[in-house]
Amino acid sequence: MAIMDPKGNGGTLLLTGATSGLGLEVAKLLAGSAEWTVVAMVRSRDRGEALRGMLGDPVNFRYVAGDQADLTEVRKAAARIRELLAAQEIPPLRGIILNAGIQTGSTDAATVDGFELTFGTNLAGPHLLLALLTPELTGPARVLWTGSGTHYGKFRRSYGMVPAPRWEHPGALARPRPGDGIRAYSTSKLGTLYLVHELARRAPESIQVTCYDPGMMPGTGLARDRGAIERFGWKYLLPAMRMVPGVSTPRRSAVHLTALATGTSSIPVSTLRGAYVEIDRPVRSSAESYDEHRELELFDYLDSATGSQADETAPWWTTRPN
Repeated sequence: MAIMDPKGNGGTLLLTGATSGLGLEVAKLLAGSAEWTVVAMVRSRDRGEALRGMLGDPVNFRYVAGDQADLTEVRKAAARIRELLAAQEIPPLRGIILNAGIQTGSTDAATVDGFELTFGTNLAGPHLLLALLTPELTGPARVLWTGSGTHYGKFRRSYGMVPAPRWEHPGALARPRPGDGIRAYSTSKLGTLYLVHELARRAPESIQVTCYDPGMMPGTGLARDRGAIERFGWKYLLPAMRMVPGVSTPRRSAVHLTALATGTSSIPVSTLRGAYVEIDRPVRSSAESYDEHRELELFDYLDSATGSQADETAPWWTTRPN
């Protein structure tokens, strides 16, 4: 049974990365439900209007513009969401789905705030967004952060297309530098698990924090920066492997992610705190992903580097239990 507010609406779900792939399929499912309001954070008004058109202009859809790679824009988007909630233009915020992320070919590009582009987009931006909006969550609520099997560093999880993560101090990972952008992607997904574990440690009982791995989804735009042979294999050969464990489609994974976000999943709620859900079942993430020192180090670094400490945040965000 879906989580419902007293007015009969399940509430509002914030979704990032909603304009293509997995996020678009989740947006379609939520927009087709009378029980939920979906607010998409998109990079521009043009993208927001295009998404509205793709969804058929549903009454339960809103968007806010804000590039996750730009901390100033993240703050503006969060402020707009708070305004909508305060004015009761949208139902209470019951969930945040952090699906936006990028994969690039190198690590020499920087965000406007000076972060290496993958680190800034996949870790710093979402961390700040959560810091600004978790005080607005009305329980019971969910925070779902899209992960990736590439964090395991195993052949079966990426079929050789993504190198294993290589963790360093967050200050080093955050700096633009010569290097492999594809490895930076798998490393950022390892960092996602560190943040999910730390958040789950701090979150009140009314808020579940979970990492969702949609599985390998061949045919999507993830390999757009690869070489011609890799792009061909990703688009035409790997889709034939969709019956292999760990391989999925955006639609199939969106159904399971939406169920988690709306409280209709068959997975017991008691197993979801800090969990790693691969497509439709909780599994254990990599041994490397369980490291309390790294979890706290990354969380504290991002708090400082994004300026989260200067913002009004919920006590559970800023206080780590003993």
